[in-house]
Amino acid sequence: MSLATGWTQIFPPRNGAPLREDNLTSQVGKVFIVTGGSSGLGYDLARVLYGAGGKVYILTRTRQHAEDAIARIKAHYQDSNDGMPETQRGVLEFIHVDLLDFATVQAAAQQFLQCEGPNGRLDVLFNNAGTGAVSNAPKSKQGCEYHFCVNSIGAHLLTRLLMPMLSKTAAQNPKDTVRVVWPASMLVEMMSPKDGIRKTFLENPDSVTNQNELYSSSKTANWFLASEFTRRQLAAEQAAGVTATTHSPRVVHIAGNPGNYVTNIWRSVPAWTYYLTRPILRDPIHGVETYLWMAFSDSVTFERVLAGGYAICDGRWHPGQRTDLLLALKGVDEGGSGRASEYFDWYEATVKDFVN
Repeated sequence: MSLATGWTQIFPPRNGAPLREDNLTSQVGKVFIVTGGSSGLGYDLARVLYGAGGKVYILTRTRQHAEDAIARIKAHYQDSNDGMPETQRGVLEFIHVDLLDFATVQAAAQQFLQCEGPNGRLDVLFNNAGTGAVSNAPKSKQGCEYHFCVNSIGAHLLTRLLMPMLSKTAAQNPKDTVRVVWPASMLVEMMSPKDGIRKTFLENPDSVTNQNELYSSSKTANWFLASEFTRRQLAAEQAAGVTATTHSPRVVHIAGNPGNYVTNIWRSVPAWTYYLTRPILRDPIHGVETYLWMAFSDSVTFERVLAGGYAICDGRWHPGQRTDLLLALKGVDEGGSGRASEYFDWYEATVKDFVN
């Protein structure tokens, strides 16, 4: 990673975000899922989407935290005196999920589909929930590595279960407007091993024990997932002889680094790390601005993601990721390492009992 590339992610242009809370268009009639929506970036994102009229499902572990967040969001607008009628606000719903237990992910997807009903929709899935690097982290209920489970595998299972609803919504709306947002990290390019994820990890997850590598690789995995969901949609179309149309069932999966913010993710790291990093941490609302760009910008397209597009903070395209990571997105027959595809297949085998 070049100095300029790192610098612009640590110190992004001041007031440079093209999409913000104050210029977000009405989201009335649209439906969103925000995982981890009771705190941090997820809380502010849910608040902004609700304020714009969207129906927001907050998926998180603790009902009390979700209910407190919903109460605070509603109080925020009641106290804002912006003159907007309450009827133009959105809807907030809580659904329980624990990403360390695939059974609850499956149940959460089923509950969402039941709530929305046969005529329901899902416009954007924000896979926001995640964890920082945790030393001696416990395994998931199904025995999976902690960082991968929270940051990637649980979100992947949720996305997989909701893809039919996302595709149905995409077929009824303008091209490229239905999306899945996958948060990564600047540490993807700074700390992940060659090819992003070690092949030995896929063969034996216990072979990697360093929490910093596990964190950075689990965030790299989200970029790999965004790429593979995209590439496999295209492959399925080509196999069926289908071409994209204005009203296309294609779902845009976009990954990127939302930035560095003061959130609860720092609870899991040593205190000295937080205090050393604190001067460069920003208010979570700026991370929301990155999410808004990933979710709503016209410059985010299926084709751009297919070509390896990756977002960075405040709503910009990364100027160029590490060569080995870009090659990991490509198959061996394309001159790449095929690591992204290998990870996707490894995931499919990991959660196969919870997909159907």
